[in-house]
Amino acid sequence: MSRTQQRGQVLVLIALAFVGLAAFVGLAVDAGILFSSLGHLRRATDAAALAAANQFREGRSVSQIEASATEFITLNALNPATADVFICDIINTPPDASIHDPNLCPGPGEFDRKFVRVEASMPVNFAFLPLVGWRSLTITAESTSEAASIDLVLVVDTSSSMAFDLCTDGKDQDDDDGDGIEGSAGDVVDDCPGFPTPQVGATSDADVALCILNRTMRETGTCSRADGCPEIDDCQPFEDVRDAAAGLIARTYFPYDRMSIIEFSDAGHVRIDLATGTDASSVASALGTLDVRPDPGSPQCNPGPTGNPAGCTSTNTSDGLLLAGSQFGASTREEAVWIVILLSDGSANAARTTTSPPMWVCPGGPHPLPTWVQPYCRDPLFNASGTGTYGFDPEDAARAAALFVGCPDGTTGPLPPGCSLPGQAAVVFTIGLGDLMIHNQSCDTSAYGVGGCQEDQGERLLRWIAGVGDDGRPASASDCDSAASGTDCGNYYFSPTGSGLMRVFEAIASRIFTRITH
Repeated sequence: MSRTQQRGQVLVLIALAFVGLAAFVGLAVDAGILFSSLGHLRRATDAAALAAANQFREGRSVSQIEASATEFITLNALNPATADVFICDIINTPPDASIHDPNLCPGPGEFDRKFVRVEASMPVNFAFLPLVGWRSLTITAESTSEAASIDLVLVVDTSSSMAFDLCTDGKDQDDDDGDGIEGSAGDVVDDCPGFPTPQVGATSDADVALCILNRTMRETGTCSRADGCPEIDDCQPFEDVRDAAAGLIARTYFPYDRMSIIEFSDAGHVRIDLATGTDASSVASALGTLDVRPDPGSPQCNPGPTGNPAGCTSTNTSDGLLLAGSQFGASTREEAVWIVILLSDGSANAARTTTSPPMWVCPGGPHPLPTWVQPYCRDPLFNASGTGTYGFDPEDAARAAALFVGCPDGTTGPLPPGCSLPGQAAVVFTIGLGDLMIHNQSCDTSAYGVGGCQEDQGERLLRWIAGVGDDGRPASASDCDSAASGTDCGNYYFSPTGSGLMRVFEAIASRIFTRITH
């Protein structure tokens, strides 16, 4: 064989070797493109699942959730990738097969949870494999995310002072004469409610104001006056409270979220519990049963100037908080975020012992003890560190109840300073309503002396409770420590009027959603 022929064979082998080498290089490059694209798609799907869960948290439609997921995939520079969203469809009967994933549904005895599965796919175009007829490959990735469910307990003060807007600057709140102007010359001036027993067939404004507080008498029409029966809107700012709470119900995603409503005046009452509050209509119906309650005054108790006021006071904040905290133990969902919202317009002045039978907590005041002087049944100074000057009072009871609601449960480590016993580890928001929270000047100065009462005792208590419910550390510094009176701070919100409660409830709802996102 000639040398020339040998050289030709080598060239052929080298050419074949280059073809094989190019094939291996192309395969390696295309494999890199494939795995890089798959990793990129997986990361985008994870982000899309989180975004979808945030949308699912607020009750968005599946189409809106899919739009949010696709947007996040597009923002990760993956286009034309598509996203499909799957949930446990408990709304349609039978479930919509295009969105229903039975694997996301709860098992027997389990609660509904906010699971969202995002499945995304996209084509990957190859660089070298098209030479052998393989141009692209469609890849798929999926990710499942969960938005925290909410167990929310709304605790509402229904004491008689929640009708404090029955008189405002001496003018009635309603348009009694029908001229379209509230508080005009032809409108009737309502007196604010006091202690007399509501009278059947009442005609005076003072009696009518009390009749408004009695649901039965109002509905049967036995409470009337010359210019007609009082409207339900007379009971302000309580009707604003109801309207704002209805807005909160609208923001709640039933049945994944649950809601309980508790009222308190001289005692606390559960209007709907967490186990039952799984749909908007039931919770709204319970909200509709709330009404401002008359003071438990005469004839139930009429202590006089030197008698015992135990049982005559009407703001049992302790009962409201204890019932709220007990909701989480009665119907426990460990995966849910536990939230308590407490709304009141004044300081705690009523409480009962846990003995059987329960006894009213009403410590003594100046001699003779106890006396019917302001502040009724409570120590004249707010003292967050323990019992007051004259013994255990309703404010002390409210603080103890706040610790039960907000302190850690002790399962994650030692209890922080200030928490002597494990609590429910719930997040607590408080709302102070009206001027009495910050400017209560009803102290009996002849008994306690000038300066013997703090006019912002109500706000001090709610701010302290909010501080416990913010981080579960009652002894730690609070955002409210340096905040001006009558301002929002930390988990505490203030509204001087009922009309401002919409803003407050919306702010709290947004805070709740932000908290569970992070």
